[in-house]
Amino acid sequence: MTEITQLIGEQSPLNGMQSYFGVLQKLASHSYIFAADLKTKRVMVSDNFMTDFNFPSRVVDDFDERLASLIYPDDIERYEKSVGKLFIKDEGDDDFDFEYRICRPNGEFNWSVIKGALIEDENGEATIWVGMLLPMDVRFGADKVTGLLGRDEFAKAIGRELKSSPDASGAVIIIGLDNFNVITESYGHGFGDIALRQIAQNITDVLPPDFPLYKLDGYTFGLFMPYAMPEEIEIIFSSIQLCMREIRNVDDTIYCTASAGAALYPTDAADDVTLMRYAEVALEIARQKGRDQISFFSKETYDRWRYDIGMQNLMQNCIAKGCEDFFLCYQPQVDAKDGRLIGAEALLRWYDRDGSVVAPMQFIPMLEKSRMIIPVGHWIIENAVATAKRWQKYMPDFQMSINISLYQLEEHMFFPFVEDCLARHEIDPSTITFELTESHNVYDWEFVNQQFKNFHDLGIKIAMDDFGTGYASLGFLKNFKCNLIKIDRVFIQDVLKSEFDRNLVKYTIKLCHSIGTEVCIEGVEEEKAYIFLRDECNADYIQGFFFGYPEMEEVFVRRFKK
Repeated sequence: MTEITQLIGEQSPLNGMQSYFGVLQKLASHSYIFAADLKTKRVMVSDNFMTDFNFPSRVVDDFDERLASLIYPDDIERYEKSVGKLFIKDEGDDDFDFEYRICRPNGEFNWSVIKGALIEDENGEATIWVGMLLPMDVRFGADKVTGLLGRDEFAKAIGRELKSSPDASGAVIIIGLDNFNVITESYGHGFGDIALRQIAQNITDVLPPDFPLYKLDGYTFGLFMPYAMPEEIEIIFSSIQLCMREIRNVDDTIYCTASAGAALYPTDAADDVTLMRYAEVALEIARQKGRDQISFFSKETYDRWRYDIGMQNLMQNCIAKGCEDFFLCYQPQVDAKDGRLIGAEALLRWYDRDGSVVAPMQFIPMLEKSRMIIPVGHWIIENAVATAKRWQKYMPDFQMSINISLYQLEEHMFFPFVEDCLARHEIDPSTITFELTESHNVYDWEFVNQQFKNFHDLGIKIAMDDFGTGYASLGFLKNFKCNLIKIDRVFIQDVLKSEFDRNLVKYTIKLCHSIGTEVCIEGVEEEKAYIFLRDECNADYIQGFFFGYPEMEEVFVRRFKK
């Protein structure tokens, strides 16, 4: 008599299963196998079941209690109801498939499925319940780090929810970790996996019991909330924000934030594919707004997002074809003392697919954000320098101003390209001015000034564009070593009406002159404003519609020759 037979009893129907049970263990090595004698309530478990879940032996009398101790507290009630069904056998109800969060050997709760079937004797009486506990990451190929189901199962679950009732309503939510890649780069991928598991568990803990979390692509998660209103979703998201920010490391506490996008059904869409796409769009918009927040899908925002994506694709195609749809316009710059033309600013323009000219504010921020400004910037400099060289045949000291971005300065081949461009066109570098047109803060002044020192050494002048707006303020003036300050047009608009504006412009120019910096005033559109800036403010240069609009080369040349 074997040890197992002694434990289960010679009369138990489990005796006849022992040989099959051993084979099952080998065939289903990732599963935990068990068989219950429904009469004695004794349960025979597989070797890995006994070892991984710390059962005292291969046969136990308190299997239900031991398994219940592993079930996540919020799932206990469902577990007890499902176990009760085993002993109320209805016709055709002899297969069982239950899902719970179970404490795995590593101490974490993960979704698992318990599948089982009843075996009857020759009299049709159920005598044995055979089953297996199968972790969902094995059953469905779910994420191995978090143990959560993946994108396919998320889509299926949404589909089932939408079909559950003609009045089904709620929200699909996608959560993205904002700076998790920094954590993995700083602490290693091993710690990153631990942190990701911790975050997934923390989010699961704050969700209502019937709202399972899914692991999607990268560092994103998904869930759907039936019958939820936007206010409820915002409350849940606030709980998520609080629960997942602190990640405990051995030495310190690491902070991670999350953004989220939500799409409502059936308001926004009524199928799983569209709802997931709309929630992802809303997530992207939340990140664009500054991260660590939730954004709800709207048709207006979606249309604008699609337009921006379309614009980016068009620009990428344009760049691939040698920037064929970009062109430069030139706006005159004059000497403030006598209105004499001294140069021009090269301004980038772009033809849309229908032949219309796209406003610069629509596409230039996209170029910078996507870093497409780097190849386009090369094209601008090449063409502006070539144009300046041609015009210097008529006016040897003609000055060409060219806009550049901080992103271009960060490109290690930027300076060699500029140096080579000037040499190929055999142009005097002192007739070229680079205008820094960056809308973001500068964190490394030493780097920026070193880059510009290289251009200074070549002979190129440096200008600060749009002084007085955004980050281009006194902080820039203190740190930024430049030859020229360009005062933004917003300070000129009311200069004839407002004494405050007049004094602001006058003393700003005086301040710049006191530190040896020249000043160009942008946006001058009236003669009276020009006279004030010339006679009372002592501006050095003027640029604005009063002296000329941005024009293409052939138009500019005709005016220039006159």
